[in-house]
Amino acid sequence: MNLFESLKKINDFIESNNLPYMVFGGIATAFYGYSRQTFDIDIKINIIEKELNSFIKKISDIGTIKTINPVQFVNDTSVLPIVIDGVNIDLVFAKLPFEINAIKRARKVMFNDIEFKICTFEDLIIQKAISTREKDWLDIKELIKIKKNKIDWNYLLLHCKLFSEWLELPSIYQRIADIKNEKY
Repeated sequence: MNLFESLKKINDFIESNNLPYMVFGGIATAFYGYSRQTFDIDIKINIIEKELNSFIKKISDIGTIKTINPVQFVNDTSVLPIVIDGVNIDLVFAKLPFEINAIKRARKVMFNDIEFKICTFEDLIIQKAISTREKDWLDIKELIKIKKNKIDWNYLLLHCKLFSEWLELPSIYQRIADIKNEKY
């Protein structure tokens, strides 16, 4: 099965269970115009803690959980790695107010003949900026080149500044501000 068939399967599961969610990561990067090879699916979901066991039981009906003690793994990492038809999927559990709000801001789109909720452009950039991986910064630069003047810079800079302060990583805000000031 391919990436998008697995996306449809997990999306149908999430939608049928009425869970708040958004797709982000490589698929969102491709949706916003910068295609690079991605082999997995990243989905952020908002589930209250008391429903975690029930969710894990249900999700195991459509995919294979990649960790021995999934509840403990989610509590430690906020991630539940699963495999659906050979495709790795990271279900990331929203805990921060920013993440919960980003899920609320997500919008339904049609991409590769699948309708699903995707994070906003700005929320994608913020999540990539706080990851600190250099490949995410390359994605950010390419995405911003594509979107140019269609970016809510006030929202983006505000949240990057807040994360810079909270994580004590001033480089997050500074790099975004520097990218904004580059001429494309």
